[in-house]
Amino acid sequence: SPGSPCPAYRRPMFWKSKDKGDGPSPKTLRQPLSPKPPNAADAPAVAEATEVWVPDKERVWVRGRVTRQVGRSELEVETEDGVTVAVDLARHDTLHTANPSAEQDMCSLWHMSEPAVLSNLQLRFAADQPYTYVAHLLIAVNPLKPIPDPAEVSYEGAASSAALAALPPHQFAVAERAYRALLEQPAAGGGGRQDQSIVVSGESGAGKTESAKKLLRYITWRVASAAGGTKHDRRRSVGQTHAAAALNARILDSSPILESLGNAKTVRNHNSSRFGKFTKIDFDARAAPKRLRLVGASVETYLLERSRVTRQAEGERNYHIFYQLLAGASAAERQRWRLLPAASAPYVSGCVSVPTLDDAAGYAEFCEALGTFDAKAEEREALFLCLSALLHLGDVDFSEASSPVRGGEPQVEPVDPARLQVAAELLGLEPAALLAALTTRTVTALARGESESFSVRLDGAKTRHARDNLAKAVYSALFDWAVGFVNCKLGALAAAAERDCFIGILDIFGFESFDTNGFEQLLINFANEKLQATFNQHVFAAEQELYAAEGIAWRSVRWPDNSETIGLIASKERGRAPGVLH
Repeated sequence: SPGSPCPAYRRPMFWKSKDKGDGPSPKTLRQPLSPKPPNAADAPAVAEATEVWVPDKERVWVRGRVTRQVGRSELEVETEDGVTVAVDLARHDTLHTANPSAEQDMCSLWHMSEPAVLSNLQLRFAADQPYTYVAHLLIAVNPLKPIPDPAEVSYEGAASSAALAALPPHQFAVAERAYRALLEQPAAGGGGRQDQSIVVSGESGAGKTESAKKLLRYITWRVASAAGGTKHDRRRSVGQTHAAAALNARILDSSPILESLGNAKTVRNHNSSRFGKFTKIDFDARAAPKRLRLVGASVETYLLERSRVTRQAEGERNYHIFYQLLAGASAAERQRWRLLPAASAPYVSGCVSVPTLDDAAGYAEFCEALGTFDAKAEEREALFLCLSALLHLGDVDFSEASSPVRGGEPQVEPVDPARLQVAAELLGLEPAALLAALTTRTVTALARGESESFSVRLDGAKTRHARDNLAKAVYSALFDWAVGFVNCKLGALAAAAERDCFIGILDIFGFESFDTNGFEQLLINFANEKLQATFNQHVFAAEQELYAAEGIAWRSVRWPDNSETIGLIASKERGRAPGVLH
């Protein structure tokens, strides 16, 4: 959202160069003048007792204090570990001066450098302050433990942008600025209000999902508070009817539904979103002055990781919903849905339990959320039957032999026909039809304007591949149905006709690199590269405009640019090789 949490006066951070000779990578930026001697002869004197950062092989950077200067180019620095090191200013590009204190907005740091940024984040993290501003951006370092959120009312009650900036950095402040931006009257002749979007990005395990939920929770609370509602979160009980459920409660309860179906444990994250999600909260700002009326919401998803349904890396799990179902279903439900134990279901038999995840509680929360959305009994039944069918389908294996009557053509049969029959029944299919679909493929030949179709038998490996592809297709369709169901209950279609502005929250999947990376992971990582490029452009361009307006002197530094990586994957420019996606 527009606006900055910084006070009116800000010390400069960096400036992107406009020189055309910089080359594509790395980019050249501008930084305020600092002790950076081009050679030993020009090296400035450094006062004793000055605290500086020096390189360290183990810790990357270590803090120290200048104890003595030898000539014009060499310093003796005693590190905080008590080790004396020599720093030759003729060999080091930059002498990084340490900051006297940590700041909640890194634009206010006296000295800006890589160790200064890392140290500031580390000091705040150690003090249970994992959130830090960089101008209008919020850096959230995953605390890996519950940290109490501040009171929502303190952000709502901030009288001005400066007062809001003075409050502790938090997702609530970002959401409040987006909300206030929608309250601003559009300029005459400038069209309607400017919609707001908040991008949540970072590596896998960075805490994006939790940050997105905090944003969502604050926005729904803010709307209820402005309408004279409660100042606290309210979650409806399972016994409430759909008519009694508030729209903001349904928006909040969309998270456990989509998390159960679309999140999984990975090596780096126990609750990793394996899909991208854009949640759009629709408002009518015309209903009352200085107030937004919530009219609906919608969820758009991207790139569900389908391969996880049938294969997970060591130490990872399938989607949460399978383990929640197996752990939380009652005895009657287990019998009705014919659930397999996890050890007998190859699709989930790897890493079954995680100490930090309560799968039974997750199942109860999932069912409660379905109640919030007024899911019909037959819809719930079909959902869980389909999930059970996928567990049984993964348990179907095949044996292969040569058929003498077909000239040695492979003859594939299920090892245990009863398992195939159970999977077919749960899917609502005839066992023979399911077997034919898995063990054969139809080829259509076209000659002289006429087509002829015939069946080709598959060998054992291709049959197993067909089984896994069917499982992935069924789960993908099930996930799409769930998203459509949520959107229908959130009034997405009705909201489109009533809204005149919205706040969007983009919770993008995190960058990861596995031992084996498929096409899906390439697309996920490419999306992250594009987001990084967008981040660079917005941050650096904004700072450039600020420095130009203030006439600040600066010196060139280098920064990495990922445009070559993006071009390698998706370039469509004339005169250069097309990217791999083209």
